[in-house]
Amino acid sequence: MKRVFMSLMMLLAGFAVTFAEDLPEITFETITHDFGTFPEENGKVSCVFEFTNTGKADLVLQKVRASCGCTTPEWTKEPVKPGEKGVVKATYNATGRPGSFSKTITVTSNAGEKRLSIKGEVIPKAQKVEDKYPHEFGGLRMMKKNVYFNTIFYPEAKSEVIEVINNSDKEVKVSFQGVPKYINVTPLTLKAGEKGELKFVMNTKDAGVWGSFKESINVVVDGKEYTETPINLYGNVAENFSTMTAEEKANAPVLSVGNSISLGKINTSTTKTYEITVKNDGKSNLIIRAINIDSKNATVTVPSKAIKPGKTGAIRFKLNGNGLKIGKFTQRMTVVSNDPNRSVFVINLNGEVE
Repeated sequence: MKRVFMSLMMLLAGFAVTFAEDLPEITFETITHDFGTFPEENGKVSCVFEFTNTGKADLVLQKVRASCGCTTPEWTKEPVKPGEKGVVKATYNATGRPGSFSKTITVTSNAGEKRLSIKGEVIPKAQKVEDKYPHEFGGLRMMKKNVYFNTIFYPEAKSEVIEVINNSDKEVKVSFQGVPKYINVTPLTLKAGEKGELKFVMNTKDAGVWGSFKESINVVVDGKEYTETPINLYGNVAENFSTMTAEEKANAPVLSVGNSISLGKINTSTTKTYEITVKNDGKSNLIIRAINIDSKNATVTVPSKAIKPGKTGAIRFKLNGNGLKIGKFTQRMTVVSNDPNRSVFVINLNGEVE
């Protein structure tokens, strides 16, 4: 019995050796490539990693993945027989990526997993005037045409600038049309090749604007108005409640209104009037600063009087069905108030257009 057992063990060991000898094996000539230093203008650069199947069975590359989207791998798709060669090609896109880089490419096959690496340094291309100042208004070029004030606390003022350059061979005069009364921007005169700044100042004290806002103004260069490429101004006007004491917050107004309201059905040929009841559950007067609705089909009336503690007020608005898509819809109404805990409150208005 002992002799039979030993014979069986030797037979199994022989099978294991034979099985092990029949496995594929991937051997790369090199696993790293250094592109060295090269200019960004070269764009995409490539290298090839060559490998040999040094095993005893067909080698299949199942997946090759790069560590980031800037590197694209290609590889031998068909099985590589024992003793034969295959390749993994790595292409790095240097456009817009100046500076040094180091990336990895992971090769997964039926012989296991191998990791390759590429590295190099990209010399940034010389920046042209058109690259730094992409927006053109005649001879004037701007770095950007959107101004973001972000949040401005009432009654503060806030300024933002746009860098400009006169890219012409003569003097240019810059002015503006459609500037709202609460925005201040000074006209500018630039000599040929001269750089400058357009400074936009938002004064919340004189604005009469609450919550988010967007304004568009037109650039005028040497008397020509550019109406198709306006400068857009974005921001949000809010009260600063950070200085309130605990006692002041305890005695503050409290806005009470549902966060989802049904408008029922509306016909595309009609205009419906709605009224939303707002209650003040706080201990001081509630002031509705502003109300905004996403839809251009709606007009809103803000309560003109403060809502006293324990009392209610009404938000009235009209919705024109003309131009609305048939079916169910949701509109967002944003209410800005002096409630320190919910100074900006969003109400979802649900309805159906017939």
